[in-house]
Amino acid sequence: MSSVREESGRAPWDAPGEQDAPAFCVLWTTGPDTTLDGVFRIQAVRRGPDGHGWESFDRTCDPFGDKAESASSKGGEGPSAATARMVREFGMTSRRLEESPPAREAVADLQAFLGRRPVIVDDGGAFDSWWRHLAPAAAPRPERIGLTEAAALLLPGRLAGRREGLIADLCPPRATAALPSERAVGPEHLQAALRELIGRFLAQDPGTLTLAAGGFRAAWWRLSATDADAARHLALALRLVERPTAWSESAGGELPLGTDLADGALSNAWTPQVPLAEIAEELSPRWTVEARRWNELPALPPHTEGTLDFPPEDRALLDDLLRVHLPALFAERSGTDAADTFRASQHEIAVRIAETLGGDDARLLLVNAPTGTGKTLAYLLPLALWARRHGLRVGISTYTRALQEQAMDREVPLALQALRRGGVESAARFCVLKGRENYLCWRALRLGLPEGDAPAEDWLAWTRLALFALIDGEGDLDRLPLAEPLPLADARAYRRTAADLVRQSRARSACCTHADDRATCAGENARRRAERSHVVITNHSLVLARQEFLRHVVFDECEHLHGQAQATWSHVLGLESALEIVRRLGGGGERPGLLGRLEATAPVGSRAAQTAHSCTDRCTALAVALSTLSAEVEGFVRWRKQEQRARRPADRHSLLREYAEQESGTTLIAARSALSGAGAGLESELALLAERLDEVPARGRGRLRRRLDLVREDLSTLLGDVDAWLPLEAGRAHFSAQTFHDVEEEPGGAVRLAARVLLPNEYLGRFYYPQLATGLFVSATTWLKGGFEASASYLGLDRTEHPAEDEERAPCPVRKVRSPEVFDYSRALICVPRDAPEPRDKDASLDYVRRFVAHLGERTRGRMLVLFTNADDVRRVGARLEGFFRARHVPFWYQNMQGSSKEELGELFRRRVDSVLLGVDTFWYGADFPGETLEYLVIVRLPYGVPDRYHHAQCAALGSSEQRRRIYMPRALAKFRQGFGRLMRRVSDRGCVFLLDPRALQPRHRAFLRELPLAGEAQGGPDCEWVAGGSRLVHEDTDGCIHEALAHMGMLTDASRRGLEGPFAASGPPGEPCPPLPIEIPREDVPF
Repeated sequence: MSSVREESGRAPWDAPGEQDAPAFCVLWTTGPDTTLDGVFRIQAVRRGPDGHGWESFDRTCDPFGDKAESASSKGGEGPSAATARMVREFGMTSRRLEESPPAREAVADLQAFLGRRPVIVDDGGAFDSWWRHLAPAAAPRPERIGLTEAAALLLPGRLAGRREGLIADLCPPRATAALPSERAVGPEHLQAALRELIGRFLAQDPGTLTLAAGGFRAAWWRLSATDADAARHLALALRLVERPTAWSESAGGELPLGTDLADGALSNAWTPQVPLAEIAEELSPRWTVEARRWNELPALPPHTEGTLDFPPEDRALLDDLLRVHLPALFAERSGTDAADTFRASQHEIAVRIAETLGGDDARLLLVNAPTGTGKTLAYLLPLALWARRHGLRVGISTYTRALQEQAMDREVPLALQALRRGGVESAARFCVLKGRENYLCWRALRLGLPEGDAPAEDWLAWTRLALFALIDGEGDLDRLPLAEPLPLADARAYRRTAADLVRQSRARSACCTHADDRATCAGENARRRAERSHVVITNHSLVLARQEFLRHVVFDECEHLHGQAQATWSHVLGLESALEIVRRLGGGGERPGLLGRLEATAPVGSRAAQTAHSCTDRCTALAVALSTLSAEVEGFVRWRKQEQRARRPADRHSLLREYAEQESGTTLIAARSALSGAGAGLESELALLAERLDEVPARGRGRLRRRLDLVREDLSTLLGDVDAWLPLEAGRAHFSAQTFHDVEEEPGGAVRLAARVLLPNEYLGRFYYPQLATGLFVSATTWLKGGFEASASYLGLDRTEHPAEDEERAPCPVRKVRSPEVFDYSRALICVPRDAPEPRDKDASLDYVRRFVAHLGERTRGRMLVLFTNADDVRRVGARLEGFFRARHVPFWYQNMQGSSKEELGELFRRRVDSVLLGVDTFWYGADFPGETLEYLVIVRLPYGVPDRYHHAQCAALGSSEQRRRIYMPRALAKFRQGFGRLMRRVSDRGCVFLLDPRALQPRHRAFLRELPLAGEAQGGPDCEWVAGGSRLVHEDTDGCIHEALAHMGMLTDASRRGLEGPFAASGPPGEPCPPLPIEIPREDVPF
């Protein structure tokens, strides 16, 4: 419970009247980085002196003031040229910049204009950075809050993640229609966006406002004692909600602002006499409203017997959709002629998919759909028509959850629009389905309500998550960023708290046993929604784990099925995670565990207290057994290191089997048996404790039960993983020939016990595909080595077509269809420098890569993606290049650099057409950077897999040549094709690909070049099919390759004008020189 003082004290929305009238401020910048970019316009508005009307501040300033002064002193040009980005995105011209003062002077004037008023800005963090960079050293930073922070607090979820586009999303469309871009907004647009944001929050039901008022007040009260700045930020946001009349009168004249907002919402909603637990008990999450609509619909079967044809009228409609309605939609969006947007390859694939769905013979179809085909709509439309016709539930399976969202957000609306134009009034129902743990359980969240003495981070995280549940219609946790919603002194503590709360509040298997609880569980509602949908957009992992749920499936990016099958059907246990289960039960250090809390809570002498005590003893036994097993595993690892010295790498995969079957392995088997016994004993006692939990006092019982349920589930998984890792029969090791059993060592020293499916393609082809009613396998990389054989082997489709003699089933024929290339690949130049070091000399190779990226990136002004196959190589090269590119004012990022996620890096790279990005696997697949953002693609080395023990175990099972043919090479070639596909994303794209692995020119490795759309015989043999319109291959020395690339892109004159004609060999290792003078780069040529 909260203290009496807290309950009776003032609220954060109480404040002196002067502070209720904030100013609004917008900065126009050349980019987000204060060290690389500049501010060229500052706009602000404040209330008039009588409290009515608005006064304006508008300054155009020189974004390169400091650099301009340096240039002028050396006889350079004046500070008047607008860059290409300033003209394109903001309509700023060089004439308007003439005689403009430096940004520092304008910021000093802004400070005087703002006075002591609080300030509303679009992005609080960016405003703080610019203020520190440009304001006088002694100038206090204004009290401020960003629109993005207000959104993250009040409407947490997908909207808050928009950042740069948030103002445009919230403003009425007509208010921003005439702007050059969504970035060219003024303070009046910011005000309109804030008003819309607050209006949406105030439109929530009274219970939601009551919960928000109580939760945020509890967080503010504690922040006031520990983090005064954060408390002020939170109070400012809540004052905006409490008194909108102080700031919401339009500052933009005729700019529409919607309905009036009333004062007093939070003070009227706050009920300190009612505990938050009771308020939450009375509320229902938003997805229950959606669920009521869905539950009125009938559940659809995944399959039905009888004729499931694709009737002629639907085929005619499909033809109409693809030839008429889709092209018309694309033409309206792009302003082109509809005839130019028809895609013949898309039409062909859709027709073949319709034939397969309605056919009687082949139920499996393997499709090669090159980039640009429009494959998503090619399968969405026939699938939707067919599922709607027969009342079936069908699936679309993608590689990642992000691709699920992309299909639902971008492609499904287009499909529905086309269907409506085609006269289909009651269209098919679509939904997204992810794994259960991706969804929020309302019961679990209510049980996670912080206790009265909990710190501010707990209250802030819980209130945001509760608001997310009460606002979001699906409870999909991928939509909720875990980052802190406002600046906190200890941001890491908040992120840990938020991550822990989300983990505890995730839906789990059988997490809700009562009907009322199931009705409020987002995971349960997602399943019900999917049961009633015609088209379920899901992912490979879920489809493989729940095979009975979908019988007709499209597998997009199907080359990932092999890896996902291995991950889904394997067991991997980290010993550290096993110890964490023990710590959650028994506690650690000064923090009591779950069992300690139960013993302290249960009445003395009760059966619950006795059972909790018995569980503590069992938990101690499990901890001892884990410690013993860890020691035995470490002993095996030491033995293996000694034994490996005398063996070839190809013979080391079986060492665990050998060790366990020898006398030396008896102690390992004994430790494994003891662990299973201790775990089973604890599992039994915990089940008994769950039965007796009703003896515990009601307050806090629900939370304890939830935590007990979670730890029981995790313990069951742990024991299953151990049994799979070292299976026993009659006390002896009993390994499976279909499973690879191993002890894996991670780079940091952690140990994992693994039991991996040895041949995923065999499992897929023998056990999964034959159970499908229809399987459609679609990708841009199914055509490998001049045919479908390689990908069919890798996916296991050959096993489905040709069952073994001991399989009692009929063959499943597989149809194949290959769509022609869409792009004109003569727009892409492919270069292989023949003087690049081979990767086996790692130091020389990485040094070359580092110098090459620096040399090329300086001449191209960025626009470069560099793909590595090893994360450590990225770190080594990236750390050495950071200073080089910073000195040249070229934005530079690399994967796993401090303070950045891969999603953030991708977005940063996409926004900056002048940047360089170094990445690994994530950026080989699915990354979409069209246009000028990516014009130079660098592939550091051929993406061969690492020949580890798992690889050699496969070789032992299949034979080395067969493993190479069926698994190793198809995987490498598909990844190579995917990486190459990052360059050309639309018809108008052009660019260059550099392959810095000279092995590609050698006969043994020539297969990689054969996968590229090369012109003529350059592809390396008579099987070349792109003899016209293909890419030109350049295999000269580095200087020759770079010269040809710059010529191809029309950059030779630019490089010469900037004095960058020096040879690569003379460039030396990139150091950190002084930045080049602005006079060397005319600003009208700068692309940003």
